[in-house]
Formats: sequence, C-alpha cells, structure tokens
Amino acid sequence: MVTNSSLAQSGQTTVNYKALKRLDDNYVEDEEDEHGETFCGSCGGNYSGDEFWIGCDICERWYHGKCVKITPAKAESIKQYKCPSCATKKVRP
Repeated sequence: MVTNSSLAQSGQTTVNYKALKRLDDNYVEDEEDEHGETFCGSCGGNYSGDEFWIGCDICERWYHGKCVKITPAKAESIKQYKCPSCATKKVRP
C-alpha cells in the first residue's frame, strides 16, 4: 500500500515538509512538479500535499482518502490497497 506520507512515516526517517519548504523552496517546487499531473481516480481533483492520498497497488491510480473512505489511520493496517474499481473486478482462473 502506498500513501503520500508512507515514505515520511516508514520508521526510518521522519520528514517535516513545512520545515523543508522554509529551508529549500526548490525541493517543494520539485515535489509539486512531480505530482502536478496527478488526479484523483474518483473525483478527478488535482493532487494537493495538504490532503491524504492513497495509491491502488493494482492499477496504480491515486485517490483522495476521503473519496474512497480511507483515513490515514485505516491505511496503516492495509497491506495491499485495492481501489473500488479493482476490488470489484473478478479474478480469472
């Protein structure tokens, strides 16, 4: 399961993005450029680092947590996230 905060909370490193913004505006601009073309697979909204996002491990689409009813706390217990579309697809034998 991939979240927009999973790297920062991986247990190895804690990253304070607001502090990084103050220290290095270029870093924040690079992060925004990287996600600038990311849209929610449910509502079509643009990526915003201020919101919780979760990525489907099957189709690799990104979703606002609120659009797929997943909170950051709930995401912590998910080993492999399947979006609503992938969850309803039947597996072929």
